[in-house]
Amino acid sequence: MQVLFDLRPPHLVQLQSRNVDVPRLFSILLFMVFMALSFWNIGFTAFKYLQVRQELSASMGRQSEIRTQSATLAETIKQMQALKTQIAAYLEFTREELPAVEFMKTLEDTVPDGLKIAALDVRQVSATMVGSALGDDQIIAFAANLDSQNYIVTRVDSPVTTKSTLGSKQISDFRITCSLRKILDIAANDPNRQPAMPAAAGEGGGIL
Repeated sequence: MQVLFDLRPPHLVQLQSRNVDVPRLFSILLFMVFMALSFWNIGFTAFKYLQVRQELSASMGRQSEIRTQSATLAETIKQMQALKTQIAAYLEFTREELPAVEFMKTLEDTVPDGLKIAALDVRQVSATMVGSALGDDQIIAFAANLDSQNYIVTRVDSPVTTKSTLGSKQISDFRITCSLRKILDIAANDPNRQPAMPAAAGEGGGIL
């Protein structure tokens, strides 16, 4: 057995025991820095992962909301297109049919006795009547009556007449074409409409 004795003076032994192992200390510090950076990187990565997941969830929610709004908007567009079609059909009816209805109502008061209308063709801005009368004076009266209805009739062309016989009677066949107003003009010029009552003027020029 070997026994080693340190024959150095005690102060040298204490001085050696106090020396710091610099490489070891540096290795420990480097390891601690590495561990700290690793934990920080793990924590930052976890934080970013959770943040990305939240943003992805919010984006999916917004996407679902946008899809719902798009479906609602598409349905609204379909309803508006259907409404547009209905309005267009109503306007077309107003533009073409109502003047014809107004004109046919006018005929009830303009056809003289003894005159018969065999055919009536009413279009958007014109009407053509074909019929017969006992004499030319009835046809002239009929044209004059139409011309007097100036709230709906703008012009009456000269009647085209021919003579024919019906049994032992001689009759006059006619063809009359007249121009019609548009429905808005008819409504504006209709004498049967009640005009708006003017505001009553008070004393001193004021309006009550």
